[in-house]
Amino acid sequence: MSRARVLAGTSAVGSERRPYSLRRRLMAASMAAFAVLIALLSAGLWTYARSSANQTYDLLLRGAAIAILERIAVTPEGIDIDLPPSALEILALDQEDRVFYRVVDARGTTLTGTPDLPTEGFFERSLPLQEPIFFDSLYSGETVRFVVNGRTLLSADRPQWIGVQIGQTRIARNAMEADLILKGLVPLAALSIAGVAMARAGIGFAMRPLAGIERDIRERQPNDLEPLGTAPPREVESLITAINGFMRRLDVSRGQAESFIADVAHQMRTSLAALYGHLEAADRPGEAGSRAVARARDQARRTVRLTNQLLSHAMVIHRADKEMFQTTDLGELVRRLMEEIVRDDAAGGIDFAVEMPPPPIAPRVTGDPIAIREALRNLVDNAVRHGPPDNQITLRVTATTLAGRPAYAIGVEDCGPGIAPADKPKVVERFYSSGPGGGSGVGLAIVAAVAESHKGRFDLSDRQPNGLSATITLPETPPPGPVSMP
Repeated sequence: MSRARVLAGTSAVGSERRPYSLRRRLMAASMAAFAVLIALLSAGLWTYARSSANQTYDLLLRGAAIAILERIAVTPEGIDIDLPPSALEILALDQEDRVFYRVVDARGTTLTGTPDLPTEGFFERSLPLQEPIFFDSLYSGETVRFVVNGRTLLSADRPQWIGVQIGQTRIARNAMEADLILKGLVPLAALSIAGVAMARAGIGFAMRPLAGIERDIRERQPNDLEPLGTAPPREVESLITAINGFMRRLDVSRGQAESFIADVAHQMRTSLAALYGHLEAADRPGEAGSRAVARARDQARRTVRLTNQLLSHAMVIHRADKEMFQTTDLGELVRRLMEEIVRDDAAGGIDFAVEMPPPPIAPRVTGDPIAIREALRNLVDNAVRHGPPDNQITLRVTATTLAGRPAYAIGVEDCGPGIAPADKPKVVERFYSSGPGGGSGVGLAIVAAVAESHKGRFDLSDRQPNGLSATITLPETPPPGPVSMP
């Protein structure tokens, strides 16, 4: 059943449709642009060919009409029509075309020729004189191109309008139009093929830098996280910049993880070896065995504390990478921490005090409440562990500024022995302990990591006459930018 499920899942993944490549999308866009361009050019070519064929043959039609009109005269016996043979012979050069004509008067009465030619209502408008009228109409089962032209003849009694209508089938016109279109489409098709080839070559040339970047990434070793050195095109420059930024962050994260794992392995190995040595000596008789058991118990306690703090440190680093920030009420966070310490009786008889900004100031920051609480808990634990029995610990929250931005300082003050000036820069490093009793050396490293992840600051200063002040300064809103964890 499990194998069947795995195979089904593999088949489902394999059957998912892969997205189009960038090359294919560019080619599709180029082909679509070429198709639109070819369609527009073809439409323009068809319009030009039809217009050219009509203009050529319309000139012949008009010339024939004028030639006939010039041979019509008014005589005392009536209208004399002498049709010149050459007028119609020009139109009959194409043996497949047919020619129709008639001569009419102002009332539309046919004086000679074919009487039933279509008129398209031109007798209902102003009769044509100088400018002819052209129109297409269906006649004798074919589409025929007609021209109507006329002139006014002067007679003894009154002027008379005489018109000539000549029609010619469109066979020769259509042949000329098709010939023009064909001769225009051949170079257009060649241009299209050349354009597609150039588009493919141009896309291939444009994709060459991306292929170089792909080859650079593919041929790298797993531990090579150096930024990409290829100069990318401007269109993908932001993408390459983002990839380089991610690789830098990944390199930093990997370095932190390797350092953390190496340190943890060393410390745990040392602590467990010490615990094992004490347990080996525990079976000695008498007081030596009792001292060994006590030392083993103390070493086990140290190992548990070290393990817990290492887990806390790993949690802080993980949450810093995720930036699990929200509006955090520092006053509420400090009060709950004090309630937890008092409830667990972790501080014995130590005197605690909490100082907050006066109303109406509400100390709130944008940050990770769990990480901030972990940092304060470590500061309080350090103050408890390293302070005298009659220690007085004060948690003070004050409004301040950090790099010109509104911020809040959270200080933990005690009456302990403090830290030597030479040790202050070192105590924030993992596993460095300066106090008596050999602490884990992780607590202050956690505090420094929390301050860094919030773009804040961690300070250690001496109090007078004695004691230590540990202060975390957190901005109300962390400025944007990458976080470099210590």
